[in-house]
Amino acid sequence: MTSQANSPLKPKGKIPWFVYFVGAIIYTILAGWLFTQSDSSLLAWLCIISSPVGFFYAWRAWKQDQ
Repeated sequence: MTSQANSPLKPKGKIPWFVYFVGAIIYTILAGWLFTQSDSSLLAWLCIISSPVGFFYAWRAWKQDQ
């Protein structure tokens, strides 16, 4: 018989939702800063496109946690 102390709480290898959320915030801030430094930097466009993807992954991971 397995005791509760030996059973795992969460499966390993799963990235928590707040990691995606913090990453998306960092990408958003970085994109804003890059747009103020240069008019149309390729890296700024890449960051602004990537940040909603990070928010989507955060939302999806948060939804699976519940």
